[in-house]
Amino acid sequence: MNELVLVAGLVCYVITGLVVRSHFSSPAMPREVRLSILLSYLGLAAFIWLMLRDRHATVGLVAALGLFIASQALFFWTVATTRAQRLRLAFDPEPPGFLTQAGPYRYIRHPFYASYILLWLGCAVATLHPVSFAFLIAMGVFALVAAFREERSFDGTPFAAEYRRYRQTAGLLWPRFGAGRV
Repeated sequence: MNELVLVAGLVCYVITGLVVRSHFSSPAMPREVRLSILLSYLGLAAFIWLMLRDRHATVGLVAALGLFIASQALFFWTVATTRAQRLRLAFDPEPPGFLTQAGPYRYIRHPFYASYILLWLGCAVATLHPVSFAFLIAMGVFALVAAFREERSFDGTPFAAEYRRYRQTAGLLWPRFGAGRV
């Protein structure tokens, strides 16, 4: 079971990385993105090492598989929803040129970041090691900083009022349960 979870985690990581490279379009890669890529390589190396070094509890491994599946399902749903738009990389200084509330954006304002966090949560749950949780926290902080920066970037766009209303119905990184739909 260790090997299955290791392979599943690696496949999720590689697929996500390859799709991100082709899906997002920015004239230059922001330094924050380069830093998060470096950090994710280190996190991946730690995940591989911890998975190969130790045998892990079946319950945690099954939960990790579920998190990997949820991560990829959300990721590909978001890719399919935004395929027609040319999204920019995180931390790109250009303001957004559109607002989508379709697909997972109906429930979550930043579903790409949510899917990345689910991937790192899967790694942490699989290993239950403090190093994995440290990478989960670090990557979560990157996602939150990027999300908050993107939230502010809507202020100076023609979508500012619509985005303020949208924030009342969709959660930041997880659905806002009980929120009325507009």
